[in-house]
Amino acid sequence: MAKKAPKETSTPLIIALVFFVLTTIAFGVMWYMQFSDQEAKAEAVAKEIKATKAATALTKEAELNAKLYRIYLGIDEGTDKTDVKGEHKAGDKLSTELKKINDAVAKKLGFDDASKLPEEWKVWAVDEKGMIADPPAKGVLEPVGKLLTDRDTAITEQEKSSKLYKDAVAQIDVQIKSNKASEQKFNDLTKVLPKEFDDKIKDVLKAYNKRMDGFTAAEKASRDEINNQLEAIGKLERDKTLLDKEVASLVEKSNGLIRQLTKKADTFQYDEPQGKILRRLPEGIIEINLGSASLVRPGLTFTVLPSDFPEKGRQSRVLAIRVANERGEYKTVQRFVEKATIEVIEVVGANLSRCRVTQEYDPIRDGAAPGDLLYNSVWRKGTADHIALLGIFDTNGDGTDDIEAVIRDLTRMGIPVDAYFDMKTRKWVGTITEQTRFVIEGWYPNQGAQDPNRDDKTRLLGEMQKAIKFAQEKGVGAVKFQDFFPRMGYKAKIDVPADKINQATAPYLNKVAAGESPVKP
Repeated sequence: MAKKAPKETSTPLIIALVFFVLTTIAFGVMWYMQFSDQEAKAEAVAKEIKATKAATALTKEAELNAKLYRIYLGIDEGTDKTDVKGEHKAGDKLSTELKKINDAVAKKLGFDDASKLPEEWKVWAVDEKGMIADPPAKGVLEPVGKLLTDRDTAITEQEKSSKLYKDAVAQIDVQIKSNKASEQKFNDLTKVLPKEFDDKIKDVLKAYNKRMDGFTAAEKASRDEINNQLEAIGKLERDKTLLDKEVASLVEKSNGLIRQLTKKADTFQYDEPQGKILRRLPEGIIEINLGSASLVRPGLTFTVLPSDFPEKGRQSRVLAIRVANERGEYKTVQRFVEKATIEVIEVVGANLSRCRVTQEYDPIRDGAAPGDLLYNSVWRKGTADHIALLGIFDTNGDGTDDIEAVIRDLTRMGIPVDAYFDMKTRKWVGTITEQTRFVIEGWYPNQGAQDPNRDDKTRLLGEMQKAIKFAQEKGVGAVKFQDFFPRMGYKAKIDVPADKINQATAPYLNKVAAGESPVKP
């Protein structure tokens, strides 16, 4: 049987266990105390960090507000504007602060709110969304400085006005003293002037009566002289009337002589027909037996006469026609009447061209028909006569000289215009040669007894007669355009009122400045 262990062997174990338990409890208490202290320190550190952040935020807010105020005042520095613009958001404290500043300024200036401020005080605005506008280039101190300047200027002007007022008061005082002295002098004079005035009145009346007597005598002499002058004027007017009648008679005789000098024989009595009508087509188109072989070109014109015209002669086509003048009065004139005038519009072949009717005197009873003969006073098959122009060529009766258009049209037809008489320079432009066959005479200026340009027209007519004589000495015959144009089929107004001819002549008189020649042949 085993022996029991003695009791002394468990005591160290118990002691060790108790020591272990006590040590564990001590360490646990110590660890607990250490952990509790560490937690308190961490909480204190967190509080310090939070307080630091709050202080930093307040500092930053204060700095931004300071920058806001500096920008508003216009004394910003460095990056104030970019910092405020970068940190700002809609509705933040910066916009609230700026709105307070604007409202406070408005209240101080006596306005309800910032929206009613004058434009110069609307330095920096906040919109409806709470967004601050871009920082201003100039702050609020600028209008304040302007106000100070205006105040100083006003003070200076007020001082000047005050000085002027004082000077004016001093001048008024001087004037008052002067007026008082004048008043005293006037009072003194009123005591002695009445007698002197009466004496002067008597002297003036005496001189007036003397002048009246002289005026009456002078008036009688003037009346007698006026009567004598009126009698002399009456005699001069009677003499002038007689002279005017004599001048009118001489002018009429002069015009008659001019008409006689310019009247020529029928130059075209031996004209030969150049072709004939082959057929008449609808729409006024006519085919003729002339073409490229005869050097026909578009624009060439012909007069159409009946096939028996060479046998019957010119007198067979002379008719009595009623013509109205510019006053609406009719007179009967004898005039050569062609059947029609035509213009070449297309050269079809060597001996064929198409023409259009430009004018027809009686298209129903006496219209252009196959077999009718074609005449042109200056055009020949393959060639054309050379001509010169002199006078007024008002081809449409509108009171304007159409010589430029006439030269252009004749040239287009292939009819050479060697020269024309320039009514402005009153000289031939171009050269009349041995090839020139005709001088075509246009209208001559009309004269009257009361015409203010009578003398100038007389000189112009004299120069025109010299030009005609020069051409005749060259062996060139003169032909009236009334005979020439109808014979070649050129359309022109034959009857033009005298007032229209004078109107067309006016630019060529000395009272109107002469310009350059219209065109050179």
